[in-house]
Amino acid sequence: MRFVKRKKIKGYGSNMAAALLYLFVLASLLSCSRTEHAEGQHGASVSSSEIQLYYLNKDENALLSQSYTMEAEEQSGQIRELLEKMQAIPESIDIKAPMHLGFQVVSYQLEGTQIVLKVDEAYKQLTPSTEILARAAIVRTLTQIKGIDGVSFLVGEDPLTDLAGKPVGVMTADMFIDNQGSEINAYEQANIILYFANEEGNALIKVNRLVIYNSNIAIERVVVDQLIAGPSNTESYPTINPAAKINSVTITDGTCYVNLDSAFLTQPYNVTSEVAIYSIVNSLAELSNVNKVQLMIDGETAVQYRDHISFENTFTRNLDMIE
Repeated sequence: MRFVKRKKIKGYGSNMAAALLYLFVLASLLSCSRTEHAEGQHGASVSSSEIQLYYLNKDENALLSQSYTMEAEEQSGQIRELLEKMQAIPESIDIKAPMHLGFQVVSYQLEGTQIVLKVDEAYKQLTPSTEILARAAIVRTLTQIKGIDGVSFLVGEDPLTDLAGKPVGVMTADMFIDNQGSEINAYEQANIILYFANEEGNALIKVNRLVIYNSNIAIERVVVDQLIAGPSNTESYPTINPAAKINSVTITDGTCYVNLDSAFLTQPYNVTSEVAIYSIVNSLAELSNVNKVQLMIDGETAVQYRDHISFENTFTRNLDMIE
């Protein structure tokens, strides 16, 4: 299926002077269009054309990416261009295009900042692991277009569902979590509960989030990663310095050991110390295998967070912090 429609350009007569004048004006307009970028989403010029195109490896058990420079400058043209690239047969035999796996994209529709892709019933024939990798590649590729935040799928006339039969809904790039630089055996999908701050920064708000993550990554680390990434809605607020790095997250006998770097100690947000700490503790305690949380900074527990919370003792869930 092709998404780009070609239009014929009418002639401008045989007068050479008029033709030269036309070409000069046209060149000037094109030069301006490349340097000016409108703010609107639909039909707006996009300032960044360098992206990563995502593919499946030949064994269909990992994602690979290649650098690509988009030719189209308008958002609508970029969408069509990337859809065509993702269904074209790659030059390398070591990769597979995510839209060249036996199903067809019937159509797409732009709804605000989201793309709705309609695929045919053959999509249901993909194995579960290949299917998740295919949509991970599609979502990660398309959401690099300026003004595109998410992608949802229709299979035939019905919304895409997970293995439990629940609608998957709109997917964003940060739902697909990888171990950088390593191949994977499969993706796993989980609904996790995260706790972010309320507007005043003195209590926690419960947020449900669907994540699709590399099976080599422990779900406990995924939870902490998502807390650092922050909320994706406007009803809750971040609790952890986004510059904080995870040294390790491990679990032993029901205690989750979270080892962060010293950037965690710097708090750029207007939240209480308790909100920052218990956003981590309460989120991890939602996992069935976590009863306690031990926080560390660069492997050390002899730490005073904001001068009054000691990391020398473990923390347990605090329901009084939840709004």
